[in-house]
Amino acid sequence: MASTSTGGPPPHFHLLGFPLRVGTGFLIFMALLAFLPRPGPDAREFGLWLAGSIAVFTLIHELGHALVARAYGAQAGIALEFMAGYTSFRPTRPIGTTGSIAISVAGPLAHIVAGSAALFALGGNPLDRGSLDTAATTAVWWAGPVIGVINLIPVLPLDGGNVVSTLLEALAPGKGRRWMV
Repeated sequence: MASTSTGGPPPHFHLLGFPLRVGTGFLIFMALLAFLPRPGPDAREFGLWLAGSIAVFTLIHELGHALVARAYGAQAGIALEFMAGYTSFRPTRPIGTTGSIAISVAGPLAHIVAGSAALFALGGNPLDRGSLDTAATTAVWWAGPVIGVINLIPVLPLDGGNVVSTLLEALAPGKGRRWMV
């Protein structure tokens, strides 16, 4: 998810030149995913793969937004908070409709590509549920391509909703965001 502001608490560290803050809620959520009891013989393994995959793909997703925002001349920062990541950016020059859409789409695309690549590396195929025969491939499938695609659904606050909101704003200045809400 991306937005046009920066600020908030100081970062914990920098990654690729972007200030990055990891909230306590994000760490608690990952621990819950990893260690909540589940039925099944490989439940613990699935939980660990799911938590690790969601953490890594969320960071990659937000880096996608931040890198494209930087390419459009904006200053960006990343926060990982409870159940979500967030990229805020401050334009240093006008970005325009195309740039705004590119920034919104960059996160989910990075997420889907990274998740699919990881799945292929594990011997799975994102388009074939039958290839998901281990806890690792199943967790990576859900955390990678599936969550990336879900993020493109055109409802706010998802990135797909931001794309539609930007398009509506271009058609009816001052009304697009309100119409989306």
